[in-house]
Amino acid sequence: MHNISPKAHRKEKPRPPSDPAPVSELTKRALTGAVYVALTLGAAFIGQRTTLLLFLPVCAMGALELHRLYWPQGRGPAKGWSVIGAVLLYVVIGTTAFVPELGLIHVAGAATMWVLLVITSTLLRNTEGPAAELAGRLLGLVYVALPFALVPHLLTFGPEVFVGFMLLLWTTDTGAYLVGRTIGRTLLMPRVSPKKTVEGLAGGVVLALVVACVLHHYWPVLSLVQWLVCAVVVAITSTIGDLIESAFKRAAGVKDSGNVLPGHGGILDRFDGFLLAAPAMLLAVLLLA
Repeated sequence: MHNISPKAHRKEKPRPPSDPAPVSELTKRALTGAVYVALTLGAAFIGQRTTLLLFLPVCAMGALELHRLYWPQGRGPAKGWSVIGAVLLYVVIGTTAFVPELGLIHVAGAATMWVLLVITSTLLRNTEGPAAELAGRLLGLVYVALPFALVPHLLTFGPEVFVGFMLLLWTTDTGAYLVGRTIGRTLLMPRVSPKKTVEGLAGGVVLALVVACVLHHYWPVLSLVQWLVCAVVVAITSTIGDLIESAFKRAAGVKDSGNVLPGHGGILDRFDGFLLAAPAMLLAVLLLA
């Protein structure tokens, strides 16, 4: 008889099915961006109230992320107060866009009362650095709540102005990325962002100007001069806004402000340029009207 190895009688165990290939960061980023674009543009064409509701949770999450960046060790005031303060200011200012009864005097009065409450509560906490804490709490109102609250006001001129603003914002990012990656050599602010270049900024401005001409052709709700000025304003202020958020993250020692948006990071990572460009766009439209 032939000796048969015991191994020959062993049945091979079925191999477990291989894990599906992980979704690439580029795919996650593209899918998240598509949902973000669809929701933002859809809400804009529906109306101001829908847009206000859409950006309400965005404002709350942005305020929470800024709180964590400003107090990375959790030594500041309770996170809930930062979120509540930002949401209240957001609702009051945003609602004035479509509620005529809420005039400028009401907004100024409500904002003043809230700032006084923030100052009083900060002093009563009796912390070692009341000035720094007060600055952090007011920063959440000015840097996060106010820009988002001005979106319904941009829609006062029609959805085309806000959609045009978003297109200028996106094309600025695209132009800056493509040109900076191709021929970028001169760093814009190396201590804050090692990737942004002067050439990239110029590329973003040029592409935004091209898009402004296209916007005027299809949406003459603004004159050509107005669209061109808005393009330059959006391109420059969005870049500064991006650098500001990068400085916050560098100071906190983190890569992203959060992880709520797959492929993008946090709310502040996605809306960094938006937060400075939105008020600038509204101001430009009002001054040029």
